[in-house]
Amino acid sequence: MTAGRTRLSWINARTRGAVAGACFALFTIASSTPSASADSSEASHVGLGVEVSRATAAAGAHALAPSAGVATDADLVAPAAVPYDKWRGLTGGCSYLAPKSELIGAADGNVDVLVHFHAGQMAERQLKESGTGAVFVSCGFGIGSGAYAEAFGNPHRFGRMVDELVKNLSGTSKKVNLKVRHLALASWSAGFAAVGKILGVDRYYAMIDTVILNDSLHSQYMDPNPKTAAQGAERVDLKMLRSFLRFAKDAAVPNGKKTMVMTHSAIIPPDYATSTEATKALLTAIQVPTVPVNDRVDETSWRGMSLSMRADAGNLHARGFRGRGPKDHFEHLYLIGEVLRSWVVPRWKREDRLVYTLAGEQL
Repeated sequence: MTAGRTRLSWINARTRGAVAGACFALFTIASSTPSASADSSEASHVGLGVEVSRATAAAGAHALAPSAGVATDADLVAPAAVPYDKWRGLTGGCSYLAPKSELIGAADGNVDVLVHFHAGQMAERQLKESGTGAVFVSCGFGIGSGAYAEAFGNPHRFGRMVDELVKNLSGTSKKVNLKVRHLALASWSAGFAAVGKILGVDRYYAMIDTVILNDSLHSQYMDPNPKTAAQGAERVDLKMLRSFLRFAKDAAVPNGKKTMVMTHSAIIPPDYATSTEATKALLTAIQVPTVPVNDRVDETSWRGMSLSMRADAGNLHARGFRGRGPKDHFEHLYLIGEVLRSWVVPRWKREDRLVYTLAGEQL
């Protein structure tokens, strides 16, 4: 890349907007899995995915000012690396990865927690490098969305899981009053069904301040042809997206207390709504405009994925990408780190919100 030249990334764009969603194509883990991440030492990428020249990066400058609500220049300082322990088990198909015990709640007795549904451990490097310093929980229940919905069919399960996590962290860190400061849910592919079930419980909805859906938002079509492919966003059954619609609306309000990020590929499944259609239907329902990105405009993600659409309103951000194959689907799994760095870490750094304690306290 020529020194001094800059390129607008898929994350930052002043006064622009667009679409996204997330895909739920039923690819198995054996499908053409790409490498876990791009080399983090690449000097051409800094901050919020803004690509700058090596000379500019060396000078510590950022080529483009971030759009409102994303971050300030002060937020673009890279956080110190946090050493992590090993993955440890939780009851019922989940594991967690926490910082070293002496770092858990070290500053103020609070921790941030992100619960990821579907293949989260495969994005371990991206999670660690996101700068959150959070405790990561990874849950896997199979390939299809039905298994994820069934896993949280019992409305008490998520609460018990958080209870168990806090108890384990308290035991490891020897901090008896450990509290969760920020709680985020994230999913890739079929994992969205678990997120939807959890958001459907009012108590959990109040606790959760961030939802990330990476190629992971789908629905059925409305009758009379629910099993025909690519029917269009206007045919998406919004009743199946109620909890996501509610969260997106709350995230989109100015100075809202919730953040929602969605990404989608261009994959077309055979008999249910695409992530593109589901995302567009959701955004249309809450009157958030989408802006297509011309394929001649060179806007890419950190991993080189080609941007097709964008939308932004308050703390609601959506990005659509080209690509219809298994590799394209997997790339969205690894976007989790870039999403966290760009939209979650800056806000968490500016807020101090206690959402949950072992005693059930909610503030």
